[in-house]
Amino acid sequence: MHPATAVNARMSLTSRGVGMLACGIVIGALGVGLSTPVMVYVGVAMTCAVALAWVWMMLALGSFVRRFPHAERTIRPRPLTVGVPGTVTVAIRATRARRAPGKGVISRLQVREQAASELTGGGSTRAAVTRSPDALVLEYALNPVRRGRWEVGPALMHTADPFGLLASDTAFGSAESVSVWPQVTDLVGTAGALMGQAERVVVGSRTPSADDAALRDYRDGDDLRRIHWASSARRGTMLVRSDEHAGRRPATVILDLPLGHEALEWSISAAASIGVSVLDTGHPVRLLGAGPAASAAHLGQRGGDLARAELLDLTVDLTSPVTRAAGDARLREAARAAAEGSVEGEVTVAIIDPTTDDVLEDLAPIGAAGRAWAIVRADPDDPADAQATAARLSRAGWHASVVRAGDDIAGVWRSLVAMEERR
Repeated sequence: MHPATAVNARMSLTSRGVGMLACGIVIGALGVGLSTPVMVYVGVAMTCAVALAWVWMMLALGSFVRRFPHAERTIRPRPLTVGVPGTVTVAIRATRARRAPGKGVISRLQVREQAASELTGGGSTRAAVTRSPDALVLEYALNPVRRGRWEVGPALMHTADPFGLLASDTAFGSAESVSVWPQVTDLVGTAGALMGQAERVVVGSRTPSADDAALRDYRDGDDLRRIHWASSARRGTMLVRSDEHAGRRPATVILDLPLGHEALEWSISAAASIGVSVLDTGHPVRLLGAGPAASAAHLGQRGGDLARAELLDLTVDLTSPVTRAAGDARLREAARAAAEGSVEGEVTVAIIDPTTDDVLEDLAPIGAAGRAWAIVRADPDDPADAQATAARLSRAGWHASVVRAGDDIAGVWRSLVAMEERR
């Protein structure tokens, strides 16, 4: 909720007001020139009518501001997410001491709200207006189409005097910045499968007995071989074995930010989808490679919802590197941080462009344990470099897949997880 006071009233003559003022001046001047008092009186009267309209407008606006000093803007949900509709409600209400007298002003008031095109899908906002003697409520829909921070507001009130000589557009309230998270694809089922595969890499395919493992509720993607059927039958719900070592296996997402806008947004969306889905399966995750916005610490230790918001907040202000060399330098730092800060059993997922030998040398040690997956973005016109990078990573122990920016993220993720099953 965002309260603010009315500001910046801009008054201007309407076409009728311009005509009235011009005619008054001309008729008055002719009356003086022709020594005709009647024409002078008419000219003065027409000019004074415009002046009186100005006085009326000032008094009316002043009265309105005193009666309705604040606008309250509520945006739901907040932050917004690309592709997920939202709503904005702007309420202009009277103070408690001045409830009833505002009916006349409210009935004449025309209000509209400004919003960035990135929040409206490029279209204009169409609001539903509810009026009462002591309030005006404006509600309209948002359709965010681009990640970032965009402005909503201020509300604009359009008023005119009774004769239509003057009009005023008053900015009521102030603009505020709204964060928009990237589009997130639900990968929870396959993310759980990937974390399970990484677990089998560490502890082997042996299914532990009930004596050396704790039991927890079944989640989508859990290995069916870990289901404890006897306990499940007694409880009437699916239970799986989960030893303490593998219960909250951490994950790292390395994000190599590309230069092109389309590839940038796709990559950020993919990284956010992977990170959020890993969190939703109960595992902590960190984001590396995104410059100052990256998280060196694993998120998810203090609760999934908070960690989800923290992770998505990291993506709001991400931009492409200035040059490809700068991007490679950032990727090398991320690779070193992932290798040096890795904990036992950690899973790594990298989303990268075809890269240089120096960068690949830094990435290679991460794949040694067999718990690293790479999504290599390919140039649609020349995929050879991406294929060479994927082949080099595969030889280093990575599970690497070549994709194109814009491919279905869920499909890319399923094919990546399936690579381990084919080995």
